[in-house]
Amino acid sequence: MTINVAIVGLGRWGNTLGEAIGKSDKLSLTTCYSRSEERRQIFTAHHNCASEDSYDKVLVRDDVDAVIITAPNHEHCRLGVAAARAGKHVFVEKPIELDIARGRELIAECSNAGMKLAVGASSRFLRGHRVCRSLIDDGTLGTLAMVESNYSNARGLHYTPDNWQWFLKGSPGGPLMQVAIHQIDNFLYLFGPMKRVSAEFRKVITKSEIPDVCVLWLEFASGLLGTLGTSFISPTTPSGRYTYHLNAYGDQANFYHDRWDGIYLLRNDCDDKERVVYQEFNGFDYLVEELDEFSDSITEDRAPEVSGQDGLHVLTVVKAAMLSAQLKRPVDLAEVDL
Repeated sequence: MTINVAIVGLGRWGNTLGEAIGKSDKLSLTTCYSRSEERRQIFTAHHNCASEDSYDKVLVRDDVDAVIITAPNHEHCRLGVAAARAGKHVFVEKPIELDIARGRELIAECSNAGMKLAVGASSRFLRGHRVCRSLIDDGTLGTLAMVESNYSNARGLHYTPDNWQWFLKGSPGGPLMQVAIHQIDNFLYLFGPMKRVSAEFRKVITKSEIPDVCVLWLEFASGLLGTLGTSFISPTTPSGRYTYHLNAYGDQANFYHDRWDGIYLLRNDCDDKERVVYQEFNGFDYLVEELDEFSDSITEDRAPEVSGQDGLHVLTVVKAAMLSAQLKRPVDLAEVDL
């Protein structure tokens, strides 16, 4: 069964997901919508699909089973609720929303309508994270002691007032909300829920309203400790390489994952790093896996891997980090998850 989808929001990431859908055997791109007529024309010409000049026209189409939302963060609830009420399944890019209450509203509306809700957390579908999950499950790492990650790029240097990401209203938390939120989801996937956060944000050189650097200290419900760093002023090469790594330290082995350099282990029984010959996904393959999983959740009538509740937990961690920076103390997630 092929799931027919519409993409709403035709910026950089909407086009990226359009490319991924074109490589999938389980989804078909039926139509699209953006308020910009120019973007609609460019998108339809490139992806060979229809377009609509209003969101309502997308939702009344009988040949649209699901809506993929890549619009600005603060529009996610409004667009997702309208889709669910129209009988469409919802895939919403991270974050689930900017406000916890609106995230809950989106979850409730999709549930009440019997529609699937998936949150776009594509990074967990990278092979490195799948390998880490298997090594934890089979005991290779032993007892975990601590974890750390970093997701940084130069995106903040290129924002202008024409971008919604320039403004605190659109992207509070800067790189934490926009990119490092992926690493928070990876932490949830690999190590379980988090319960306490301490964070600091800084404005170093960018001119926008948002911060450009953030560091988090995290305590997991299991007692595990972790750190996360993110920056919007970190070098990005012409080929697109940026800083992205996640490491886990156990008493039997340490796991090191760099998105570009691959995976290796440091083990008690080796004199040096034991390199694992393993390649990451090329191109859009990991995005195809993410979208295919959403399609499967519909055809198999089960919860998506990254559910609305998962997205809400990740958003709560971000909001707790922002509150921690404001109050200058650690913050329990229970303080903001009200």
